[in-house]
Amino acid sequence: MDERIALIALSRLQGINTFKKKEITDRHDSIANLFDGKTKLIDPDTHSKILSFKNWSIIEKEIAVLEKMNVDIITIRDNEYPFLLKNIPDPPLVIYKKGPLQLDTNTIAIVGSRKATFAGINIAEKVASTLSAYGITVVSGFAMGIDASAHRGALQGKGKTMAVFGCGIDICYPAENRQLYERIGEEGALLTEYGIGDKPLRFHFPERNRIIAGLSKGILVIEATQKSGSLITARYGVEYGRDIMAIPGNIFNEEYKGANALIKQGAKLVDSVEDIITTCFTDLKINTVTNGREKGVDLKEDENFIFSLIGFDKIHIDEVIEKSNLQTKDVMVILTGLEMKDLIRQFPGGFYIRK
Repeated sequence: MDERIALIALSRLQGINTFKKKEITDRHDSIANLFDGKTKLIDPDTHSKILSFKNWSIIEKEIAVLEKMNVDIITIRDNEYPFLLKNIPDPPLVIYKKGPLQLDTNTIAIVGSRKATFAGINIAEKVASTLSAYGITVVSGFAMGIDASAHRGALQGKGKTMAVFGCGIDICYPAENRQLYERIGEEGALLTEYGIGDKPLRFHFPERNRIIAGLSKGILVIEATQKSGSLITARYGVEYGRDIMAIPGNIFNEEYKGANALIKQGAKLVDSVEDIITTCFTDLKINTVTNGREKGVDLKEDENFIFSLIGFDKIHIDEVIEKSNLQTKDVMVILTGLEMKDLIRQFPGGFYIRK
């Protein structure tokens, strides 16, 4: 029997937890021999479950589909399997990868709220873009809000990002992220431990979060309520010995309560990208990174004044007009120019925020 197929079968077995499966692979050089009955486990119940596995044809068909999709099947025995992930106590035996990005790289997880504020989205994109420009790979969970913003920001840097799914790699979830799904699959890496067609079930997401934590040298939380799934990722990070970091926020906003609580519990307070680099990547030299968002731009007097009115919290165009005492048409022209210079960003509803 092919060892890869045997490892896939073991990963799919019900009634045996991930810790036990890791223990089996550590103790036995050949998993195929277990399924063939050539080697016997001490635990008769686990041995019986292995011998009773019958879904070989399903695995073979799935492998054929994955090959057509250009998806790599990486087992825990393969050299391509990420070193950090392999050394957690409950790693997936098999991961499925679509995309050219190599997995053993400098990695940082950026996670947070699905219902992110404009400011949170802007922070996630800018931090991820800067880290990516340093050659650091951004890992996240592909959810709406902070996760998707982190992926997009990384793609604006050097395109180094990994998206970890809680479903089969053939399923784009959430569906609204289809364009992002396609781009990461072309430039970064889409990852999952789930098989073709596996739905995004609720209990899959905590399991996915352990992979995000396992892949990463550190975990940065941006905007998280006290019940946020990103705190699960942070807890896994603590268990795995990762650096836990958080960006503080408004004490009266529920979206920041979780991140603020992490800081109170000992997470590193982050107020610059340099904080992340000096914490997790001490061998990297901190330079002034030019990435399209950090350009020195000469502004005219009116432009500089309007720019000074726009901060990292959203502001409506009506408020900008009122504070500027300029004509509406003049403000519109200036705002358009600032957007073209990549200094501000417009959101639906007439809101603006500084980049």
